[in-house]
Amino acid sequence: MNFKRVILLHPNFEWSGRRSWKLLPYGLGLLNGALRQNGFDSWIYDAGFDGHTEHQFRTHLRETAPDVIGVTTFSTEYISETRHTCRLIREELPEVCLILGGVLPTVFIEKAVEDRNVDYFVMGEGEYRLVRLLKILNGTASDLQSLDGIAYGWPRTIQPPTSFIENLDGIGFPDYGGLEPRKYMNNLNKLCHWIIPRQFPFATTLTSRGCPFRCIFCSAAVVSGRKVRLRSASNVLEEVQSLVRLYGIKEMIFLDDHFFSKRQRAVEIMKGLKQIDRGLTWKCENLALWTLDEHMLALMRETGCYQMTVSIESGNQHVVSNIIRKPIRLDKVPRMIDLAKRMGFEIAANFVIGFPGETWDQIRDTFRYAEHLSVDMANFHIATPLPQTELMDICVKGGYCTTTDDALMGYTRASIHTDQFSPTELEILRAFEWDRINFSSSDRKKTIARMEGITEDELDTWRVHTRQNLGVTVGFDKNLTRGEAKKIC
Repeated sequence: MNFKRVILLHPNFEWSGRRSWKLLPYGLGLLNGALRQNGFDSWIYDAGFDGHTEHQFRTHLRETAPDVIGVTTFSTEYISETRHTCRLIREELPEVCLILGGVLPTVFIEKAVEDRNVDYFVMGEGEYRLVRLLKILNGTASDLQSLDGIAYGWPRTIQPPTSFIENLDGIGFPDYGGLEPRKYMNNLNKLCHWIIPRQFPFATTLTSRGCPFRCIFCSAAVVSGRKVRLRSASNVLEEVQSLVRLYGIKEMIFLDDHFFSKRQRAVEIMKGLKQIDRGLTWKCENLALWTLDEHMLALMRETGCYQMTVSIESGNQHVVSNIIRKPIRLDKVPRMIDLAKRMGFEIAANFVIGFPGETWDQIRDTFRYAEHLSVDMANFHIATPLPQTELMDICVKGGYCTTTDDALMGYTRASIHTDQFSPTELEILRAFEWDRINFSSSDRKKTIARMEGITEDELDTWRVHTRQNLGVTVGFDKNLTRGEAKKIC
């Protein structure tokens, strides 16, 4: 075999009427960089960003004639879109080597391997596994049985991942060959406050992998391990400096699960950002509130951070400590939130409802707690039993879900039912309490509209659709979910 020409892609979700996330595909960029460093002729193809049709997709595959196509997935809820994409590929290029990686095979390999269109599956971190897999197929490395984190053959042979990459600095930076990064860096992803910058152009990066906490609903430990592995501060700052030099970026968004896991490293990164460009702004997708104090908040503001997203999960301490098992003290949260607000931060808070063992009154405690916090926006999610999580084990053993396929439903549809609540009750409560709490004043409406990158008229449309569809709103209006940077700069 001679597998040298490789296309990397993710599905275009708009083909099924859903939203296509228009961000630079950071993970594919890392894979592309690893492949090119090892002599492969690889590039990234994004059919979603420019709204390519299925016909255009097929044409691109036919005209470029790759030897290998790697498809990635970042959530189990997109399994139907992923399988549809793989089916199109197989129909157009029957002989191509088709590889599926990302979250789906990593957390739900038993379901992923049912797709006969796929030749190989890569579980866990793919930067080295994909390269080695292709070298094995080309006959320049040892056999498949020696490689962990892959599945292949029929019936499927599954070799689970047994290791994670320790030296993250050794991976290199993303290579976006095949794309036009500036188009992504100036794109406004409406209704996604965590990836909407204050300044354009912007870029995203990941400075660490792994999460040490044991929240029962989270699959982060399966995807990236429980041990936090860190890129060095110098490596992170080198990447930022190159993005400023190459693209003139004005904001960095960090996608880490635990950015502040090592305090001194975080301090070095923040101070380094200010040295690179005093006008550079930044934020984290998710912050562990208990890792912050007044000094850290002050340094964050001084170095350009303007927004925080914190995951509190519940407004009932028993639920937080004994059901979810998140190490957060609810009595200390309001003080930190108030302090951050006085310093000028925009703040969004995440909550999750509907766990087995949670009572209806405890669920209501969450909404009461969120209502009295001085956050700008409260997001409410419904507990979803993801594969390989403790929540899934609890649901299966207790009969709280009808099938493990409930994990494929997404985070707005409820699947857990107990003697305290039904899925329908959770969906209705979530949608209407979200509306009541977040839009209680004209000032909050203005703030949320700005954070979500939309006008107040668009916000009203968003609210109506959220209530009518019980939270399933993304993708209902392509005009609403698309935007240009100039609208909020």
